Amino acid sequence: MSDEDAPEELTVPEPADKTEAAGRTTRRRTVRRLSIAGVAVGLAAVGGFAYTQLKPVVDAQRYATVTYEVPTAPKLTPTAGETLLRVDPTRSSLTYEVDEELGGRKTGTAKGTTSGIAGDVALNQADLARTRMGRIVVNIEQFESDNNLRDARIRQDFLQSNEYPLATFDLDKITGLTGEVEEGKTYEFTIDGKVTVKGKPATVTWDATARWEGGELVATATTVAKLSRFDAGPISIAGLVQTRDDVKLTLKLTAVDPSTTDVATAVEREARQERTGTGVPSYVGDIEPILERNCVSCHQSGQFGAHTLTLDDAGDAKAVSDGIKTVTQVGYMPPWFASDKGVDLAHKPDISDEEIASLAAWAEAGAPLDVPATTKLEPTREAAELLPRQDQKMFIPSYTGSADVSNDYRCFVLEPEIAESMFMTGYTFLGDQVAQLHHAQVFHISGEQRENVRSKEGADGSPGWSCYSSPSLPGRPPDRDPGEPRHRDVGFAGQANLVAGWVPGQSPVIFPENAGFLMDPGDALVLQIHYHYGDEPVADRSGLAIQLTPDTPDIREMRVVNPLAPVEVPCLPEDADAPLCDRDAAMEENVRLYGPSGAGTQNGLLMLCGRTPDELAATFDGRFARSWCDLVVPEDGVITGVLGHMHTIGSTLRMTLDADTPAEQILLDIPDWSFDWQMNYALAKPLRVKAGQPLRLECSWDRAKAAGREPKYIMFAEGTEDEMCFATYSLIPDRQDR
Repeated sequence: MSDEDAPEELTVPEPADKTEAAGRTTRRRTVRRLSIAGVAVGLAAVGGFAYTQLKPVVDAQRYATVTYEVPTAPKLTPTAGETLLRVDPTRSSLTYEVDEELGGRKTGTAKGTTSGIAGDVALNQADLARTRMGRIVVNIEQFESDNNLRDARIRQDFLQSNEYPLATFDLDKITGLTGEVEEGKTYEFTIDGKVTVKGKPATVTWDATARWEGGELVATATTVAKLSRFDAGPISIAGLVQTRDDVKLTLKLTAVDPSTTDVATAVEREARQERTGTGVPSYVGDIEPILERNCVSCHQSGQFGAHTLTLDDAGDAKAVSDGIKTVTQVGYMPPWFASDKGVDLAHKPDISDEEIASLAAWAEAGAPLDVPATTKLEPTREAAELLPRQDQKMFIPSYTGSADVSNDYRCFVLEPEIAESMFMTGYTFLGDQVAQLHHAQVFHISGEQRENVRSKEGADGSPGWSCYSSPSLPGRPPDRDPGEPRHRDVGFAGQANLVAGWVPGQSPVIFPENAGFLMDPGDALVLQIHYHYGDEPVADRSGLAIQLTPDTPDIREMRVVNPLAPVEVPCLPEDADAPLCDRDAAMEENVRLYGPSGAGTQNGLLMLCGRTPDELAATFDGRFARSWCDLVVPEDGVITGVLGHMHTIGSTLRMTLDADTPAEQILLDIPDWSFDWQMNYALAKPLRVKAGQPLRLECSWDRAKAAGREPKYIMFAEGTEDEMCFATYSLIPDRQDR
């Protein structure tokens, strides 16, 4: 290891005694501001962001309503002895039922129904075994439940019924239906066939009953299928909603003689009733102020919560009113996952029980509007003032990746136009094709490094160059004067001069306490984007807007400190014989997937923290495992913000100053880890720290969250199904080298 790559010296105290997981707290939540700790969240997400769980923004108004035309199905031609019957959609339905959890607890069964059904049956009354069934076609875009946000999200993301509106059932065989028809008799039998959803066929067996009465066939068929067989689940929406994989389907059909009965070509659905008057909150007087104070600053297009839904106008609010009711009642929104233990954190939520009740009453009344649906929602002035200026906007050249490289790491140079030294004091990531963006990181490079990278740019025929983890550019970095030692924070190798980051859900940032990163004329930024392609890549022109502040004596430079700890999570005892449950085999697999860092990072952290694999593996109790690392603060200064990061089986995270001493101060305690809401927390007041002051990072993981995965011994690595114990804190050093 060269001097350039050597970490600064750290003291490594003896391991702390195992502590109990922090107690859980329930609170009403809102978030107002991000701290500089968030600039490292992009790094944290190198392999950590489960994009399949955080879907792109739902176009609530677009998918709130659908047309109710009945689809067409192939028509059967009856032969001798057959009676032709056609499905009457006005008396037929397909219903789904799936158990769901809201806010981490079981709340009931989600149920949705559609009546857009078409198909023919050729009934052989003399020999039921010879009855034929044509293709049954169902419009699944018409599924409606008791929650308009659920319906919109399912249409856009999971069933994708806006793109694949029709599902089909093709009969293979009927078993148990014999003899001749008897008026009014109920027959029990099974139906085997192929269900096709989103172009994906699956064989399904239905348990069915039917009776012939008054010239009509009335039938009911039920089956239990797997959402995953159709790439439609299990459903997870930003940690709010989790469903089981099993879905119960109930098909109810009434088929009539089309020669004597007109079969409807459209289904009339009862419009949602709106109520106004006594007991119903006014939108403009009651609801709009709540949304503008608590929701809009995060859920406007391009902001923190726009990956879940947008709230740009009154029509958006109406379209997801049921969802707003749900997420506020269960305490999921506005979000806040840190406990009350330790230092005070800024911008805690202030939504009241009375306001939550008003949102619920408005939704239950049908969400009536007393203003035009196009009336804009605007954040309060307090919230708006927390958004950075966009003094300069810079965009990458149009870049289209290759479907052959599903995980594409690409670096692009962005060149601010500055004639004199300026501080970057805030930023906004300008995502273009967000659906294929996994994360982004922004690095500050010197003019010398800028020149050295020119030979890489476009060398493979596409803009930018292929890069992993960081730009790794030769030349003097911007934070090092000639002859001066380089100060590097503990963290991933190559991550020096990381100044900004983004993952879906990340808010624009204003750096706190009048601080920022000093940029000189000729300096540049490297925007590294991790593209993850599920479908054919689309040309992307993402960018970055930065807030610039002149270099004055009262502005201060800041740094991001990145404590880490190793990860050792053995397999469950019943999986111990699985190939990748052997630690050495799992390490070899990580090297195959991620290159040398697949082993190097974990081994380096074990050395740095003075731990051994056996020591950490011994903490595993059959479900939970934990790890920790005792580090030190690198220099005198003040801490202004904190962030924690783990992956999908994370359970708890805590960062503590002076652990196990009378002076102990908890910087961040997350007792119930949510992978989908990796938030930044600003301290209510800057906290003074000293060089060499002990700092402990500790994490725990829950194997129960890995149910259904291929068993594997889990270590610190980049993949979503690997794990991390990762944190950052924003430090404004007392020493200002300028």
